[in-house]
Amino acid sequence: MSQADTVLKLIQGRRRDDAVELVRSAARDAGLPVTVQLLAEVQRKVGDLWQQNELTVADEHAATAITDLALAAACLEAAPRPHAPVGTVVFGCAEEEWHVMPARMFAEQLRAAGWDVVFLGASTPAEHLRRFLAAEPPAAVAVSCTVPVHLHGARRTVSASHAAGVPVLVGGAAFGAGPDRAAAIGADAWASTLDGAVATLSRWISSRPRLAAPLVDDALALAAGAERPVIVEQAMSALATRFPPLADYTDWQLDRTREDLDSILRFVEASLLTADDSIITGFASWLTSVLTARGLPSGIVPVGIDALHECLPEGQKEVERLLTAMRTASAAEQRPRSAGDWRSPGYAPVRTPPRREPRRPRSQPGDVAGRD
Repeated sequence: MSQADTVLKLIQGRRRDDAVELVRSAARDAGLPVTVQLLAEVQRKVGDLWQQNELTVADEHAATAITDLALAAACLEAAPRPHAPVGTVVFGCAEEEWHVMPARMFAEQLRAAGWDVVFLGASTPAEHLRRFLAAEPPAAVAVSCTVPVHLHGARRTVSASHAAGVPVLVGGAAFGAGPDRAAAIGADAWASTLDGAVATLSRWISSRPRLAAPLVDDALALAAGAERPVIVEQAMSALATRFPPLADYTDWQLDRTREDLDSILRFVEASLLTADDSIITGFASWLTSVLTARGLPSGIVPVGIDALHECLPEGQKEVERLLTAMRTASAAEQRPRSAGDWRSPGYAPVRTPPRREPRRPRSQPGDVAGRD
């Protein structure tokens, strides 16, 4: 049994103190970076079990609470910083992004690497961030974003930081496996590893970068978002004719179905915002696996997409194209996939509970956790 499996077993057995002590011991013996990877692996396993419908949202939240406590304990066990901080970084989640655990894990590693980190936690409003930065500008802002639908918020966060004259480093599962999505929303740099982040921030200390501008116009994404509420309501009616069991759904189940349709369009908007079709096609795979694990037929996602497609107003050619791409991807899914099949490390599911069991909140990555 791996160390991560041992920690998870203790967590599931509600042996909080034993789990925390094991993590503290790992921090003393191996250091903070190794311990963070251990906790990240535990969270991945929790996320996989939720996706397979073996854990409830409550189970996941209980596990994440212990992981959070264990991370704090590990930080206290870590060796003190041996020298004065290299510089100050304000670190937080994108506006509307509530998955704080990935950001906390990374922030603590950055602090251990010699940086003074001011940690803002989850979803700081962009305008409030601008005012915070203007009062005492740091060397940089670091932004974590886990779910692609919050890239709109990340773009606002980047813009607010730039308005205060501060460069922005971004990271997290929502940005995928390369720098393109980061560049699309105007971030100054992207990093997927601690070493990469430290290297970028160190360069900025000696030579402040010229602030970037977004490479993708957000007009199409904003226009699609404005139409979304009406399209979703019309699609619910269209879905009733395509999927007869909908007539027997409870109000709660209907609300969850409405959220699923809304989420599909929000992922379309994220693809438009970044000019990246893989966001919506990847979501097709994930949504199919989640719904089939909860007893729905494997063809339910294409049915929902068809209902949305039928209700699109004229002129939304790009939305139509992306829905078609999603339908093709979802139709190819004949089996449930594991959490790691399509996501980049650390990707988190969307917060759209299913029919049979409450669906877990937009969860996470190599830092899987519920809404913290």
